[in-house]
Amino acid sequence: MHIRSEYTLAYFPTFLYYEFTMRTTQTKLLTVPANGQISIGKAWAGRQIMVEEIGNDRIQISSGVFVPDSQRPFHTKEADKSLAAFNEWEEANPPKKTDVGSLFSSLKKKKTTRAK
Repeated sequence: MHIRSEYTLAYFPTFLYYEFTMRTTQTKLLTVPANGQISIGKAWAGRQIMVEEIGNDRIQISSGVFVPDSQRPFHTKEADKSLAAFNEWEEANPPKKTDVGSLFSSLKKKKTTRAK
């Protein structure tokens, strides 16, 4: 795992995540018990992690902020451009006071008579 000071954007088949890397590298030798569970330490408590199985003999654990597939479109350059364009429009078009009475009167449905 490389040591980086900035965020990197990585794409995986099922989700997008921002990788945060730790500043130091440590190697820890663990024996996996029969139930298959290991403890990676309190420093990892409460963090989201991704466990990648690399071949039959290697796993890689990375921490990060994981973005579900349904949210992926909001993390693109196109979405950033669209949001920037909206922000420009919003600055150029400040909100105006709404005449609520006029609004509701235009929305009222006209009463129709039903045939008997």
